[in-house]
Amino acid sequence: MKFSRYLSACLLVLFFGTNRSVIAQSCFTAGLVDIENRLSQNQALYANQAGVRAVQYVPVALHAVRNTDGLDGISESQLLDMMCILNDKYQDQEIQFYLTNPPVHYINNTGINNVPNQFTSELKAARVPNAINVFVTNNINDQLGAAGYYQSPAGWDGNDFIVVARNFVYAQNVFPHEIGHFFSLLHPFHGWENNPWSESAWGNPVGVNAPSDPGIFPAPIANEFQNGNNCSTAGDRICDTPPDYLFALHPNQVGCANWTIPVRDPSNTIVDPQENNVMSYFGNCGNHTFTAGQKEAILMDLMNAPERDYVRNSYTPNMTVINSVPNLLSPAEGSTVNSSESVSVSWFPVIEAQYYVVELDLSPGFSSPFRKSLVGAASTPNAVFTDLQENTEYFWRVRPFTEYTTCTGYSDQGSFFTPMSTGVDNLSEISDWYIAPNPVERAEPIQLLLASNTSFAAKIDIYNQMGQRVYQQSRLMNTGAESLHLKTAELPSGIYFVSISGTSGRTTKRLLVR
Repeated sequence: MKFSRYLSACLLVLFFGTNRSVIAQSCFTAGLVDIENRLSQNQALYANQAGVRAVQYVPVALHAVRNTDGLDGISESQLLDMMCILNDKYQDQEIQFYLTNPPVHYINNTGINNVPNQFTSELKAARVPNAINVFVTNNINDQLGAAGYYQSPAGWDGNDFIVVARNFVYAQNVFPHEIGHFFSLLHPFHGWENNPWSESAWGNPVGVNAPSDPGIFPAPIANEFQNGNNCSTAGDRICDTPPDYLFALHPNQVGCANWTIPVRDPSNTIVDPQENNVMSYFGNCGNHTFTAGQKEAILMDLMNAPERDYVRNSYTPNMTVINSVPNLLSPAEGSTVNSSESVSVSWFPVIEAQYYVVELDLSPGFSSPFRKSLVGAASTPNAVFTDLQENTEYFWRVRPFTEYTTCTGYSDQGSFFTPMSTGVDNLSEISDWYIAPNPVERAEPIQLLLASNTSFAAKIDIYNQMGQRVYQQSRLMNTGAESLHLKTAELPSGIYFVSISGTSGRTTKRLLVR
C-alpha cells in the first residue's frame, strides 16, 4: 500500500448507550493513493526477497511535546514504555527499533501540543535526519479521543512523520499501527474510511465497491471478497487479511469481541474479519498482530522503497540487557536538604546502562503536572534539580536504559524535604499562603489564605495526581490578606495540587481530600 499525500489520523470513538460503552480505535484518513502505489511497487519484489534475513534496526527520534511553559506533556518513562511496546509488536519480524542520540527531543509549544495538524510545517522542520520522527502530543486535532496519525507524503522531502496522543502510548494498536502506515500498510477496511458498514446505508450483501469518498480516492475501491479472489486489487491489497468493512465502528460492536453480524460480501459470502489485526480499529484486543503478508509488505518497503532510503542503515544498536536497577545514594531517605534552589541527587550506577532518566515530583505516583525530569548519560550518575518549592516533600526515582533496551524498571523511590525560608516558592506577588483545612473531608469547603505584596491577576488551578486540571479560576488579588473559598464536593478522595500563578511564576501546595 502506498502512502497518501494527506493526513491519516486515528481516533478513539466512544458510543454511549444506557448500559454500556463501546470503544473502538478509528481514523480520519484522506489521500491514501500514495500508499497504494508504494505497496504495489514493493509487491513486485516479494519473490526476490525470500529466505532468512538479518534483523534490520531502524532509528526512531522521539519528540516530547509540551506546552510553552514546559508543562502538560508526555514523560520520558512513558516514551520508553512506548518503545518497549513497539519492539514487542515487531519482535517476530525482521525489524526492531532503537532511539537516536539524544534519546528524547523536546518541543515546548502549546499549539503543537494540542492541535498538531495545524503545525505540519513546524513539525517537518523539527525532524531529526535519518530516523522515523514521532511527536507525542497532549491532543490531536481537538478531537475527542484522537489517538494518532501518519503525516504523508513519504520520503525525507515529504512530511513523513508520526504523531501520537500521549493518552494512547500504551495502546498496542496505535503506535505500531502508525508505524505500519509509515511502512506502506493500509487498513483492512480500505475504502470504508469514515463510512462504517450499516445495512440501511450500504446493504447486505454490500456492493462491488466500497463507499470511498471521491474527495479522497480518485477511483472507486473494490470491496474484497471473503474467498480472496480479488485480494490483490481490493481492500488493503494484502491477501491474508480478510475483508473488514469498518465493523469496529458499528454501534453494536464491543471492543475486540468476535464480529457476529452476518454481513455478506458482493458474492453473498459471509465476511469474517480479523479483529486483532494491528491495522484494524477493534480495540482492547490485548493480542494485536500483523499477518505474514503485512510483515512482508513492511519489510519490502523498508528494504526497497526509495522513500525509505534515509532510515536504512547497517548499524547495530547497543543490545545490552539491563537486569538491575540503580540504588539511590543521596539525599538520604527522608532527609532535609540545604536549599530549595538547587538539589543534587545521586545513585550507584548500573554497569549495563547507557542512559538514565531521573524523575522528581510532588506526587509519589510521579504523574502530577509539576513533575520534573532529566535525561543524562550513564557516565554521570547524578543530576541537579533547581527552582524547587520550599517546605515541600519531594519524591524521586531513577530508570536506566539503552538506545535499544527500554523495557527497564525503576529504582526504589526516594524522598526528601526542602527547607523553609522567607520567600514563598517562585511567586513574588505572595509573601505567604496556606490551605485550610488540609487534609479536608470530602465535600467540605477549603480556604486559601493569602498575604499578597501587591495586587495582581491570579490563576488558581487544582490538578489531580494524573496531571488533569479539575478546577480553574481567574481573579484579581488585592494587596494584603485575602481569603478564597473553594468547594471540594466534586473531588473524589485523593491527593491534589493547588496552584496559584501570576506574572512572576507559580506556587503549588499539596491538598489531601479524605
